[in-house]
Amino acid sequence: MIKIPSLCVCASVAKNNSRLRRTIVRILFENEDGLTRSEVAEKLHGLGMFRDIPSESSLAALISKNAQVVKIGHAKVELSNGLSVRNMVFGIDRDLIQSEEDIELTMPYSCMTNELKETAQRCPNCKQMRHMPKMEICLVCERRGV
Repeated sequence: MIKIPSLCVCASVAKNNSRLRRTIVRILFENEDGLTRSEVAEKLHGLGMFRDIPSESSLAALISKNAQVVKIGHAKVELSNGLSVRNMVFGIDRDLIQSEEDIELTMPYSCMTNELKETAQRCPNCKQMRHMPKMEICLVCERRGV
């Protein structure tokens, strides 16, 4: 028999993923050289904000789904068994996010806090829900020239 998770469990997982994605963006903003997914996991663990840190593959999926994050290269990582592999290095889109205040202004609706979601408006150019205090178009459209 298949057991279907209750709605509250799914909602809490989605809320935790949103918190994770917001925290990851802030971590990557502070580290200008970029980080691999294992380095991001170490930073998340060091913060102590999360009960469970996702696996590295789940973390890579969370990171790559965020439009604020870009792949900036590869790093050679040596595993415990002596083999070396190439892992992607993730960083913030520095053309888009130039200051810490820009993080909230470019954040996707799915990552926003409840307070930001209440004040979010639909951008007339890109039709995305964005936090746009006293702005005609969202910061993403403004910086990318859309």
